[in-house]
Amino acid sequence: MVSEGMITIVSSSEGFFTKGLQAKLEEIGVGSQFVTLNEKNKRVDLVADETDIFVLYMQDEVEPDFLYSFSDILSIHSREVIVIGESDEYDKLQKNVSDRLIKKWFDRPLDMNAFLDFIRTFYDKDDEPVKKTILIVDDDMTYMRLIYDWLKDEYNVGMANSGVQAISWLVKNRADLVLMDYEMPIVSGPQVFEMLKTDAVTGKIPVMFLTGKNDREVVMEVVNLKPVDYLLKTISKEGLLGKLRGFFRNHE
Repeated sequence: MVSEGMITIVSSSEGFFTKGLQAKLEEIGVGSQFVTLNEKNKRVDLVADETDIFVLYMQDEVEPDFLYSFSDILSIHSREVIVIGESDEYDKLQKNVSDRLIKKWFDRPLDMNAFLDFIRTFYDKDDEPVKKTILIVDDDMTYMRLIYDWLKDEYNVGMANSGVQAISWLVKNRADLVLMDYEMPIVSGPQVFEMLKTDAVTGKIPVMFLTGKNDREVVMEVVNLKPVDYLLKTISKEGLLGKLRGFFRNHE
């Protein structure tokens, strides 16, 4: 019996199968809720932070726009999805949802015992080392997803594409480090850093700048804010991971 958790089941419509799935999850002590995929997936976005993992039940043809929007929500909120569908639907899904976001694929008709065993394993994390959590803040979604791919195997990674979104994320989630872009529209990286420092909750979160700016004036401005490091976006995957490992090792 798990006796914890919240799973959100997503599909084009609620029906006999999704209600049965919720009943089976309740039997093993896992809470669940149902949300319909719709044009802008606003409801999915609203429940993402309280959801441990999503279950996407592909019972009908799902529009690519819905899936693309769903994929963005998963990325931004650092969530994954278990997919239940027919094998020929997997190729269609991959065109709109990245493999890195798909935790597990189950063929229809669903092997319920295998599904529930996987859910039990998902929640049985007592023996696993606790991963550090890093929030990436960058308005360039392509670059941010690249960094996410570099870090996801070693860290829990959140993403925010603006300063406002970063602050909203940090109010609801704990982070061990913020990896911040310097130059962003509306509110710049340094401005976001200043706002974080003035708040009692976020003021002690270390910030590491990751930016394409390398001129002396910018470097001095950033150094004066006292971040834990200042890295250029030309850094390699190995270089970035080395910096992060060194930082966490020195701050244990």
